[in-house]
Amino acid sequence: MLANAALFLFGAVQHAGVCIGPLSEPTILPASIVETLCALALTGGSFAAWRRSRRAWPAALAGNLVAITGVIIGIVALALGAGPRTASNDLYHRIMLALAGTAILVLLLPSGRRTLKW
Repeated sequence: MLANAALFLFGAVQHAGVCIGPLSEPTILPASIVETLCALALTGGSFAAWRRSRRAWPAALAGNLVAITGVIIGIVALALGAGPRTASNDLYHRIMLALAGTAILVLLLPSGRRTLKW
């Protein structure tokens, strides 16, 4: 989840107009805001799990659902022409979706539920 949060933060910085080395994305401030919120949700879920909070499982699940929702909003917005599309942005969306989906699958496994004691 923290790796995905870092990827969301990376996207948020780029969509805010900051180039990172040779990597750049078009400035899309709404995308930057959504990506920042997704990164915060994933980080919150990760820290709840790390601290073994009694709300760890729901926090981790909620963080990943927020991330998936943010990615879907981004994919739909780009498909509707709301912003410029790049191959790297499409790849970021796929990776973020795969990471969040995998995390949810792990959370739904009996071992994931037991580990986070929900």
